[in-house]
Amino acid sequence: MFAFALSSIRHNRGGFAGAFIAVFLCAALITAMGVLIESGLRGGTAPQRLAGADVVVGAPQSLPVPENMDVPFAERVLLSADKVADIGSVPGVERAVGNVSIPLVTADGQQLEAAGWESALLAPYALTSGQAPRAADEVVLDGSFGAAPGSRIELFHGGEPSDYTVTGTAAVEQSAAGQGSAGQGAGSGGPAVFLSSSGAAALWPHGDTVTTVGVIADPGADPEELAAAIETQVGGVTGYTGDRRGDAESRGGAAGRTMLFLLSTSLAGTAVMTAVFVTAGTLSLSIAARRREFALLRAVGAGAGQTLGLIVREVVLVAGIAAVLGTLPGFWLAQLLGRQFTVGGIIPADFALAYSPLPALAAVLLSTAAAAGASVVAARGAVRATPTTALREAVTENHALGLRRTVTGLVLLGAGLAAALTPLAVPGLAGLTAAAGSALLLVIAAGVLGPWIVAGALKTLRPLLRRSTSASMVLAEANAAAFPRRMAAGIVPLALAVALGSVQLFMASTVETEAAQQSRDSVVADYLVSAPVSGISAELAERVGAVPGVRAATPVARSTVLARTTFLGLEDATETYAISGLGGQDLESTLNLGVSHGSLARLAEPGTVALSNDLARSTGTDLGGRFAFHYGDGTEATAVVVATYERGLGFGDLAVDNETLRQHTTAGLNDYVLVSAEPGADAGEVAAAVGALGLTVLDPGELGAAGASERSSESWISVVGLLVLLGYVGLSVANSLVMATARRRPELMLLRALGASDRQLRRMTGLEALAVVVTAVVLGSGIALLPLMGIAFNVSGQPFPTIVPGIFLALAGTVAALGLGSIAAATHAALRPVRE
Repeated sequence: MFAFALSSIRHNRGGFAGAFIAVFLCAALITAMGVLIESGLRGGTAPQRLAGADVVVGAPQSLPVPENMDVPFAERVLLSADKVADIGSVPGVERAVGNVSIPLVTADGQQLEAAGWESALLAPYALTSGQAPRAADEVVLDGSFGAAPGSRIELFHGGEPSDYTVTGTAAVEQSAAGQGSAGQGAGSGGPAVFLSSSGAAALWPHGDTVTTVGVIADPGADPEELAAAIETQVGGVTGYTGDRRGDAESRGGAAGRTMLFLLSTSLAGTAVMTAVFVTAGTLSLSIAARRREFALLRAVGAGAGQTLGLIVREVVLVAGIAAVLGTLPGFWLAQLLGRQFTVGGIIPADFALAYSPLPALAAVLLSTAAAAGASVVAARGAVRATPTTALREAVTENHALGLRRTVTGLVLLGAGLAAALTPLAVPGLAGLTAAAGSALLLVIAAGVLGPWIVAGALKTLRPLLRRSTSASMVLAEANAAAFPRRMAAGIVPLALAVALGSVQLFMASTVETEAAQQSRDSVVADYLVSAPVSGISAELAERVGAVPGVRAATPVARSTVLARTTFLGLEDATETYAISGLGGQDLESTLNLGVSHGSLARLAEPGTVALSNDLARSTGTDLGGRFAFHYGDGTEATAVVVATYERGLGFGDLAVDNETLRQHTTAGLNDYVLVSAEPGADAGEVAAAVGALGLTVLDPGELGAAGASERSSESWISVVGLLVLLGYVGLSVANSLVMATARRRPELMLLRALGASDRQLRRMTGLEALAVVVTAVVLGSGIALLPLMGIAFNVSGQPFPTIVPGIFLALAGTVAALGLGSIAAATHAALRPVRE
């Protein structure tokens, strides 16, 4: 049978070309998604400043979640300084060095990460001139500063300047040259700044704690065994070796890996379902074009099982080769997407993707299985029918839908509608997620019920069409009525592109518009005060409040927390929520969060928290109730709810006392200060006085909404993923439309023989293409509108999404051009005379 299948493939090369392309593209897309998912599990950053340590020890940096991935904390989970001595006493440890990281800024705005001089050996750095720093105002720099011993440098911390004397310069030792270039830190970790022990202690806001402990092992000691021994003998620590040391050194690697995994799996789910759906549609077209051939096989004695077996073997051979070849560009596509994840701020620039044969193997198996399954479904009716019925249906279509197909389509339609309307009953992230996923369910339902959609469109247009005396119009209407399945095969993929594109693009714009509006409404201060490139210390914030003419100054620190929520009362989920730390006494003069119950003034009381109305509803927490969560540094807390407020999307879902939150952030700094002037005070003088403190005075309207940067990053990745997905859908749709139109060559030749001119035939297929495109755009827009209305209601209470007309017109225009162009090109090719 395989020899027969090979012979059939050679005879039908043109018919199999479209199927080959569809599977090729499907495998490339699945491979790329697989590489990103694997990188979310095994990728990461190499160590830089700690490259000289054999083992790096840190506290666990994520919250264990039963039967799910651990959720990373937003801030650094610190170790007690006592752990340094405990680690140093473990057999096999030659030396243990505690390490801290302090954010500094130069006078020209360059961001730096400073450490104590003791940790220099962990790179390892060595003095090239001068001596080590001893006093609190002394510093050692690397060669990138161009400073000589004895010179002075001004560095800022928390917006406050300090003058330091350069006592020496340092460079990476030659033995670590492979880890990075001299003067720039091992692994190009950026400019190196080392403070004295007293200088680092003066700026470190968390007392007797360290971020990590670098371990130099005894000669001959195995790092893996030593890390295991440290974890066993010293409680509450995690040992990192090899490239995993980079996770302990920089939070960006571990956090980026987790975010990469979450976003990639989300994108991959949609991509794989779309790829399989489109591939199955293309295979159905390919098999439908050969119904006459299969009928003839049945007529000469081939059994239904034999014919179906032949079809499956043909498809598996073609799909297998196409899938294997498609994996090659899939790895290139993964690299391209990885760079876009870096641009979006999801992963660091030095994050290394993980490559293995597993994504390619999964892509080959999934693509081939999808093709084989589609061939069985598409060919089952043809091979089971009697030869006479099969011959008749080779030139006409059976308009009726089978019971199974009808039930499947209605179930999918109901599930899609229920998911789209979920935000009406379920607040927060759960409702948004359900609504966003409903579009694909509705599109698949439309694909299953496609002939009904075509019949409905024709019924709507028939009164208009019957008034036309154009032969091309009459022929186009007759073709659409006679071949609704063929027309639906062109409509549904185009509608898929419109629906998915609209939901992904306008969900982000709807959420961000409401967040920005809430952020603007929540701030009633006259000024937004920030420090150039860094945060603001508590002391400097107090000095802002003491400026003459200032009525109230509210320092605000921002972070994120982890809290468990309930979805539909059935399943607990651990989610990340934005939190703000509010200081000062007169909050009403600077903020209006739309308090529904309670008072924000009570946040000054110990152990209190304010929640947004959405978070309070999703967790079932009332005023006076106790709310449990984990701060960004892993500290578990339970606080009494003293207020609930409306504008959580713009200002964050939680609010606590400013000092309380700063204790749980790594830098210990405020993000900005909101300032209100005394009535009658000169606005220019107040702004000038605040600016004289070295701070930047901005209009409050420039304040970004809470979580805006995270949403921007995720939105960028969604757009990139969407473009890749739409590119795939576009190529596949063009392939399918060309296949469907090329199949009509005998029909077009017959019409030409009966007297139709080429112009009339082109107008006929053009009108059919216009009907396909218009129906697809209307259908796709309608499918997208329901989820978008649910999303808008979820975030604003009003079912009016933010749809950018220019973007929608560009999306619809691209889909229209794709459909019209593909059919026009295929028609032109079909009408060309055959060369003898």
